[in-house]
Amino acid sequence: MRTKGNQSAHITATKEDYVRAIYILDTTQGTTGVTDIANRLGLSKSTVSERVNELVNEGLAASESYGKVKLTKRGNEVGKKLTYKHRIIEVFLHNTLHIPKDKIHAEAERLEHAFSDDVIKRLATFLGNPTNDPHGSEIPKVTDWNSNKQK
Repeated sequence: MRTKGNQSAHITATKEDYVRAIYILDTTQGTTGVTDIANRLGLSKSTVSERVNELVNEGLAASESYGKVKLTKRGNEVGKKLTYKHRIIEVFLHNTLHIPKDKIHAEAERLEHAFSDDVIKRLATFLGNPTNDPHGSEIPKVTDWNSNKQK
């Protein structure tokens, strides 16, 4: 597996989308490849390959040529945190603002990048620390809130 460790201080929203896609695919399928990521994000395989190389260079993922893509420990923590944020936002949109389930995912996709960790933690407390999102998916527990910062 190819990994590198040039970790930047900030992960862009685009890279966060890739990390979260890999995290979701890993937790639902067990393995992830470029084709899986491309299908999930609605992008070409060549575009995904380029971005995966960037994730590898930043120490967020490891890959084999034309093979599987895995998140590093740091990448997995970032993916878990993004999924937590996304699902907490979905709970808020549905339960508090009464937005229909079929509309909350796209809105949460946009908002997950804008909300600070502090606001998300406060929102989770306000919502009673839910364990599942409105679609029934489990909300992961986050222990490392510093995972997207340079180590």
